[in-house]
Order: sequence, then structure tokens, then C-alpha cells
Amino acid sequence: MAITDGSRRAYVSFVDHDSLAGFLVLLKSLILNNPGSTADLVVLHDGLPGDDAALIRTLRPGVRFVRVDPALYERFRRPGGSSGAPGTMYAILDAFRLRDYDRVITLGTDMTVLGEIEGLFDLPEPFAAVPRSSRDDDPAFDGGLLVFGREHMSDEFVARLERVGSDGAYAPDEHGQGLLNAVLGSGYHRLDRTYNWTKEASQPGRSQPGDVRVLHFTGRYKPWTGGEHGYAELEATWRSYDLTHLAFFARYLALSDGGAPTDPVLESHYRDVVRDVPAELLDRLVARDVDKVGRLVAEATALSQQGRYAAAVAVRQAVAGQTGRISDPLRLAGDLRALSRYDEAAAIGLLAVKEPEPWLAEQFLSETAWVTGDLAAAREHLDAALHLNPVHAKARALDGRLRAGSVDAGVQATTTPGGLRLTHAAFYMDELGNYGDELLPVAVRESVAAVRPVESWNGVHVHQVFDAAAVERANATDAVLVGGGGLFLPDTMPNGNSGWQWNVPDDSLRSLRVPLGLVAVGYNLFEGQEIHGSRFGESLRLTVERATLVGLRNHGSIDRVRDLLPAELQDRVRYMPCPTTFLGLLPHGPGARVERAVEPGRRPVVHLNIAFDRTALRFKGRYDGFLAELDRFVRAAGELADIRIAAHTVGDERVAQDLYATHGTRVPVDCLFRLGVDGALQLYADSDLVIGMRGHAGMIPFGVGTPIVSLVSHPKLRYFLEDVGHPEWGLPIFEEHLGDRLLELTRAVLDDPGQYRKAVAGARESLREQYDESLAVLLRAV
Repeated sequence: MAITDGSRRAYVSFVDHDSLAGFLVLLKSLILNNPGSTADLVVLHDGLPGDDAALIRTLRPGVRFVRVDPALYERFRRPGGSSGAPGTMYAILDAFRLRDYDRVITLGTDMTVLGEIEGLFDLPEPFAAVPRSSRDDDPAFDGGLLVFGREHMSDEFVARLERVGSDGAYAPDEHGQGLLNAVLGSGYHRLDRTYNWTKEASQPGRSQPGDVRVLHFTGRYKPWTGGEHGYAELEATWRSYDLTHLAFFARYLALSDGGAPTDPVLESHYRDVVRDVPAELLDRLVARDVDKVGRLVAEATALSQQGRYAAAVAVRQAVAGQTGRISDPLRLAGDLRALSRYDEAAAIGLLAVKEPEPWLAEQFLSETAWVTGDLAAAREHLDAALHLNPVHAKARALDGRLRAGSVDAGVQATTTPGGLRLTHAAFYMDELGNYGDELLPVAVRESVAAVRPVESWNGVHVHQVFDAAAVERANATDAVLVGGGGLFLPDTMPNGNSGWQWNVPDDSLRSLRVPLGLVAVGYNLFEGQEIHGSRFGESLRLTVERATLVGLRNHGSIDRVRDLLPAELQDRVRYMPCPTTFLGLLPHGPGARVERAVEPGRRPVVHLNIAFDRTALRFKGRYDGFLAELDRFVRAAGELADIRIAAHTVGDERVAQDLYATHGTRVPVDCLFRLGVDGALQLYADSDLVIGMRGHAGMIPFGVGTPIVSLVSHPKLRYFLEDVGHPEWGLPIFEEHLGDRLLELTRAVLDDPGQYRKAVAGARESLREQYDESLAVLLRAV
């Protein structure tokens, strides 16, 4: 009930650390059953810890804390044998010292509000309470819920309390309640006992009557300290309001959505807290399907894995607001970094240094500093990580990156004095990283140099913030090229600046004064994978508006991206195949240095690549069946050729281990990531057939003339085969009798290699022509 008469009203409770758990349940029950109340909340305390006060503010912003002065009650008689401090036993009496309210309702922290009590503020009587008994000879009232007005919030009434308290003319074992009864006698308005239903009023094992508005857990044993035998039903009522903060917010907002009057200040605060929490999770919270802190932490982890980072942060922060601690600081820091909230991520990451594996936090802090361009801090944290764990793989990879000096130090490409000076934003791979990503920047640069001389390249790692300093350096060159690769992807190194792999803020895009070209970029999401939020779509539109060239590497990506653009921008997206697909046709670079050299009579070699990144999205829980079909193929194809694993990454070696561990089949492994650009390319050129699951395990061998078969676990493999007119060269990884179908295709290629190599050669020529046509759009603007 909103206040309409201009009076000031307040609910008042005395709270200490020991009673905080009870008070939080009281507060939630009060707000949920009186959602329209705009009365103040006053918390009396005798030194409440700051963390406890923060928990209360989370639920009720604007709460007023009033400190009790224990010295005021030192003269009062204390009950025999009691060790309680007077400030605790009489603290509620400070409610009568409040001077800026017209009406007050006090509530004990061991109470639970089950119905509407806001109407008590409108009682005309000066003082109201619930009688302790129905006997005429016992006029005393129960404590806990009291209703009174200005007549009792006066110096005169406080003086009466102090006089009686000092004289000891009251029942001292009842503390403040006994003192008030002694002062007031029978001079109070009697409320129905449903406003203060003590647990003893219910028979053991029974619940409270349905019309009870306030349930009072009198006595020594409280629900939050373990409860008392015989009162399980009543304590279940208390537990029904022992909600997580997030569930409480959800239930309050559900009341508002259902038409109930609510406090606009509270509603605004709660909606702000849950703004990024998914609606389906809020619905489950209302239904109490998820209402334990541990379950909420698990929900936050799942949201992170789905790429819903803002939602994960909202859930984790709500949990931290309730528990007073961050349960997994490194996960929260990672989610914050994924939103480009780098300062917050670093601050939370520092907390993780105290966790059991501190090198993980130091590596995270180093990488975060590198992303923002603070190389000194990156070095400092990385040294700490390596000191704690010298063999940590991610830390060692980052160490190599920092020692290299420039992000593209390992990229060797043809340059010509007097040529163009270009900025190249790309995903530059660390040592022993994915071979396809190692080769790709080289392929892009050689494809440009084959058309127009280039004097120098300014390398920019797409994962680092493309800030004002980066813009200034780029504007000093002739153009900016971004790509290639599957950069339209939210999860490799997520950021909130763009929502895709190029970490470019909108202001930086607007500040570019030189032509911008997206070169052979792919929309790289798995089937069923989503980009959440609006940031990607907004950044994509601005990028397309500002770019001279928007070249996508397959028509499937073109369709997906055009669907995200307004009609007036859709035609700016054009086809521009990956330059690895025709690398062998370029006059310079690794493709030109490769020459197929196969000894006469050599047994055919078939390379097999199986990817293990994002296994849940790739295999969808059906890996064992896939592995069995693969084993069937390997055993049968071994009669036709030497079968070898082509590992683009360390993780790709796993299939050899699994085939042996599960089926006893041994397959040798060629680690392309250890062979260097030229060595790995030569291996693919000498292969007779490459069966690949990675996109570049198809495109790279194709680019040097080798026939391919694609194991389609990602749409991009199908897109490429459709673009070259040979969808029959691909097999879905869950196709029935996959092993037999692979054997059939392998046999066909090995029986007539000339036919397949001719088909590859013709497609390569066409791909290069289409690539050069798109590249010319950018180069004409330079």
C-alpha cells in the first residue's frame, strides 16, 4: 500500500550478525507480501559489520542504519544469570528515540511475514500489539510486532522507559518487552493474534492457520540455527522465504508483471540487477526450480559456456551479493573480460591469485594486460606465472608472444621497396599453435603482393583492443586489411567491443581515415551455436558501412551475414575465397616453393585430420560411434594406402591415442604444427588424399593441388565444397555407415587420381580469379 497522506512510516528491526540470516528472510517475506509498500526500513544495530550491511542494502537500497548506544541502558536491571549485553536485550527500545516518523511497525528478526500488514500503519490507536494470552487477568502483550506513533516517539515516553528500567520495576527476564508492558500496562490496542502467531500456538507437527499474517519463532532455537524438534512444518514455511537473492528479485518482479502494485524504487533497482539474466532462468527462479547458491553458480558457468557472458556476470554478481564472497573469481574475471570490462576483470583476477592455483590467475592477468596493450604489466604477471609453474602451456605460449616483440614477427612474406604500406589485422598464431592459422596471414599477404607490390606490413593482432593508438598507426599506412579466417565468431577470445574476433570499438572504426577491407573472412559458428546480445549485429553494421571491401570466404557465410544486415547494406558483402585454396598458384611464398615429389612406385599416402576443439558442439555426445566408424575405415583403407594422422594442433593427436586405446589400432601421426609453414605444406603436396575435419585441413591441401574429402562437423566445410561445385566430396560425420562411405570415396580417388587432381586444378583457377576480382575493389581505393 503506497502512502497517500504524506505521513512518514517505517518498519524497524534490531539486527546483529547472529540474527542477520533471520532478518534477511524477514525482509524478503515482508517485501513479497507487501510489494507496494514505500515505507522506510530502519535497521537498529550496535556495530553491524560492513559486509552484513551490504547484504541488506542489496535487498533494500535506501535502508537507514541507526546505531544503538548501549550505554543508555547500563542502568537497567539485567536478568539473573544472563550474559547478554544490555544493548542487545533492550536495543529495540531505540525505536522510540526516532523523531522523523509518524508511524512505526517493529518486527523481530525471528518473524516471517505471511500476509499484508501495511494496513497497520493506518490504525488510529496510539499503540497496538498482540496480547500474550486471551485471559483477562493477563493484559501483557507479546514483543516482536509493535505499532505506534508520535505519541510514543517522544522525549517524555523515553524518559518513562528509562525511569522504570532504572528502577527495575518490571519483569527483567523479558527485557525490552517486559519494560514496555510495565510502562503501558493494558493501555494498548489489542491486535488479532494472526499478526504475531508464535510457534507454540501451533500444535507440534502442525502448520500455522491459513490466515496468519506474521509467524513468530519465539524461543531459543531459530530456523537458521537448526530449528527445534516438533516444528518442522512451521520451519518449512520459514524456508519457503529463505530464497536466493536472485529468486527473490524474480518473484518480486513477477508480482509486478502480474499487476500487483509495487514500490517503483525497489522495482527499478531489482530490474537493473536482473537486466542481463535470461528470462527463462527468471521463470525457473520464480518456480523455485533453481534456488540454491550452488545451482546458480552452475547456471552461471553454463551461461559462460554458451557465450552469454553478461548473463553469467549478472548471476555471479547476484550470488556474490548474497554470500558476501566471489566463489570463483577467475571465472567471473573471464566473463568480465569477455564483455571488455578489462579494469574490473583485472581487479577480480587479482583475487584469484589467492586461489589454490595462482599461476592461472597470473597468466590471466598477463593476457588481459596484453589485450589492452599494457605490455609491461603483461610481462610482470607472466613472470610471476612462470615462476609458480614453469611448464604451464598457456603461459609459455604467451611468453613466446611477448618475447617476439611484434605480433607478426614469424610471418615471412614478399615485400618490394616503394610498394604499399599496409596494416594487417589478423589472428597471429603462437608457436606450436594451429597450423592453419599459422599459414593464413602468410597466404593473405602473398595474395596481395601477387597483385600489387607491398613495401611493409603493420601487424595488428585482432584480439588486442584496436584503440586510438592503433588507429593512429593504421592511418599512417595506405589501408587496413582484416583477415582472413573465421573472424565472425564470438568465443575464441570474446570481447564486448565488437562481439566478434576483431576487438575494435565503434569509435575506432569511425576514426579510420584509410580504406578498410575485410579479406576472406568467415562466419564460423557451429550449427546450434548462437551469438547473444546486440553488440555483434551493431558492430557488423558499422563495419560494413565503413569498409571499402567486405569479402567473405564462402557463400554460406555471405547468406548468414546478409541476414544480419539491413537491406541497403546486404549487397556490399561479396564472395572472396580463402587465399589458402589457391596458394600453389601464387608466384611467391610457400606455395611457390612447394613441388610435389613422389618416388615412382611409392605406396599412396592418405592423411586424416580430426579436430577436437569445441567437442561438445562438434560431436554432440556421439564421439564413440564416430570413432568406431573411423576405426572401421582405417583398418580397411590400410589395404589401399598408408594412413597417417595430420595434426594441425596438439589436440588433433588425440584421435591416434583414442583409436589405439579403444580399438587397438595404431596410426602414425605427422605433427604439422612442428614442421613449419613450408614443411607442412610440402607434406600436404606429397599426400595423395587428405580427409579433413578442419576447414583448413581441406583448403590448404586443395590449394597445393591435392584431392580432399571433408568430414563435415561444421557448416563451413559444406559451404566450401558447394562453392567449388563438389558437395559429393563431403560426408557428415554422423552419416550412416560412415566408414564404408569414406572407403568408397578413398578408393575412387586412389583409382583415378588424375581426374580428381584435374578437378581441383580447375577449381583453384576459378577461386583465384574471384579472389583477385574482390581484392581489386579495395586496391582501387588505395
